[in-house]
Amino acid sequence: MPSTKSRFRAKRSIVAACGAVALAAAALPLLTDNADAAPGEICLSGTLLYDFRSAEAGPSKPLRTKPVRNAGIEVWGREKASDKARRLSTATLRTKASNGRFRACHSPRRATSMNQMWLRFSAENTNLWKVRKKGGATVTWNTPVQRNLSRSKTLGKLKPDTAQFGAWHAFDTVNGLWRKRNNPRSNCWTARETDNRKCTTLTFNWAANAPRDASYGLNNTVDLAGDITDSEHVVVHEAAHFLQHKLFGGWWPKITNCDPHFVDKMSSDTCAWTEGFADAASAYVLGDYGFVGPDGDVTSFEHGPTYDDGDTVQGNVAGSLLDLWRNHDGGTWNRTIDVQRTHNVSVFREYFTSLRPAAGLPTTGGAAQALKKHTISY
Repeated sequence: MPSTKSRFRAKRSIVAACGAVALAAAALPLLTDNADAAPGEICLSGTLLYDFRSAEAGPSKPLRTKPVRNAGIEVWGREKASDKARRLSTATLRTKASNGRFRACHSPRRATSMNQMWLRFSAENTNLWKVRKKGGATVTWNTPVQRNLSRSKTLGKLKPDTAQFGAWHAFDTVNGLWRKRNNPRSNCWTARETDNRKCTTLTFNWAANAPRDASYGLNNTVDLAGDITDSEHVVVHEAAHFLQHKLFGGWWPKITNCDPHFVDKMSSDTCAWTEGFADAASAYVLGDYGFVGPDGDVTSFEHGPTYDDGDTVQGNVAGSLLDLWRNHDGGTWNRTIDVQRTHNVSVFREYFTSLRPAAGLPTTGGAAQALKKHTISY
């Protein structure tokens, strides 16, 4: 979270920070859309997209469009006009992880056509992550109802209702963190969980019309309110708190002097470690070197004139971590993720001076210089 002026730059710290690493997308069973329909099948296909205001594109926040990846799909409808409409699908279906394409089918059993048929998309990736609206229901959207279908139909490019775009932006953005989480053992968020049926779910509570805010409460739940989802950095940052919490197996450092906290200002060593890690996680996932707030304001992790010095400043910790991962740790944060999965880490000093050497990661030479750039010296 950035430096000084805007309200969000002083985001309150309900808790902590996080990171992620890589697992092949093929680990999740994804929807295929290149096969012909089986005899008697009626299929609906197309691409699910969403519009959003992009804080990453600058303070004007221009409208952008992206595909919704890994969204859940259900087939709904009825075969005859006298039937009651119901869910028709039982298999787990999702939009494609690469481009949001979908294809879902049903084989009528008592007719040769469908009186009604539609698809319901949900902002939920099985038991990995989901977005809920006020009241606790998962965010869903139905395609227009198709009537009297006797053959498959292409629906083209579809977009959920405008009022839902913030929810779909948050849902889709989390794909980046999940793919970089460094868990070769399962689809779950960390290698502490090896049973794909029992993964801890990250839940977003989304309230579009509430005052702007974002927080993680150490309960596997992130609250996102207002236009906060315009910033992908915010979404990944809060999800990264969850990831780090899961890496620690549910343990969390005792955080002090962290409400409010700023990227470039002194807080405490515990706050700077957890918030700095979450800041670094968002930049690592999104491929940049700073934090973008919901108004499009950018705070670089380069130590500058507004910065306080030392390891009680989250921006100094974030910049140090990114420099280590990109330039001294083989271009990834994989071994840092492994360190946190096997050790409870309270502060950056402990991570650098004790746990990096034990993990075979450098702490002298270029690695030490990387910290000095950010006014940290051990």
